[in-house]
Amino acid sequence: MLHAAVRFYDRIPVLVRLLFIILLILTSFSFILHVLEPGAFPTFFDAVWWAVVTSTTVGYGDFVPKTMTGRIFAMILILFGIGFVLFFVTNLASSTVTEQHRWQKGTLPSSFCGHYIIANWNERSRQFIEQIQRAYPNRSVLLIDDQLVESPFHNSRRLQFIKGSPTLQSVLRHANIRQARALVITSGLEGTEQQADAQTILTLLTAKHYSGDIYTAAEILTSDQLPNARHAGADEIIASNMISSLLMTESLEQQGIAETITLLLDVEASPYLRSIPCPEEWIGKTFKEIGCLAPSRGILPIGISGENKTTLHPDKENVLQEDQSLLVLESSR
Repeated sequence: MLHAAVRFYDRIPVLVRLLFIILLILTSFSFILHVLEPGAFPTFFDAVWWAVVTSTTVGYGDFVPKTMTGRIFAMILILFGIGFVLFFVTNLASSTVTEQHRWQKGTLPSSFCGHYIIANWNERSRQFIEQIQRAYPNRSVLLIDDQLVESPFHNSRRLQFIKGSPTLQSVLRHANIRQARALVITSGLEGTEQQADAQTILTLLTAKHYSGDIYTAAEILTSDQLPNARHAGADEIIASNMISSLLMTESLEQQGIAETITLLLDVEASPYLRSIPCPEEWIGKTFKEIGCLAPSRGILPIGISGENKTTLHPDKENVLQEDQSLLVLESSR
């Protein structure tokens, strides 16, 4: 029993230990002075009040011990109590400064839950974080990067930086990936595109091994690595170079197509494109029937997604299945 208590005490943070010792000293001396001098300290609370103002060097003088024994105990409280109080305040200030420094340097483990994790810092990461803050202001975002010297975020409780490589389980553990909502892996800036894709796939494998349920979206630059990213467990693959080339190609013949696609994906634009699970009452209905029911919900169905396949403008007689999702245009968020 004693050994268990000692082990429990050893696991308690130093500041909590100090606070416990201070409270024990104050209540003990308060009880002793209340018992020794009930006339000078009519109630236990009066004795506690005196002990607090004495140990913090305030000393109002409204309650004072009268007897020699009481004054001896008061001197002991002044010598020990003030020392412990000052030590506690000094350590509290030091711990606050240290924690802020660790937060800025990216060495403080995260306590976020339901947050987005984004791997690697670049212009896409910055824009992604800005979009998340505008669309979901209450969502926390955590950045993992091993090139940054300190956090690019300032004075934000919903943004945190963890320094390290996202390919390491220890770094993902500090990012609290098992409590995260999703992991987004952007391509690093170092090396060639092939090297960046290899790093992305290694990050995918590490994340899926450590937290198999985490939803992952990975940016892949080269078409050769798309199958490997799927095998690595990517739930969503963003072929950024392919998307850019498609937009540039179509923009040559269809002016305004790039702007249209951008507006459909903009979280602040209306209407916007989104994917929704199939409503239970729509399962088994044809796409034509869904098209008649959807306007009452303020949405316009444009496609069906399921089994790693997306079909835009499907056949009107296509029957919606339980495991499928609808791609819709919605007028308001």
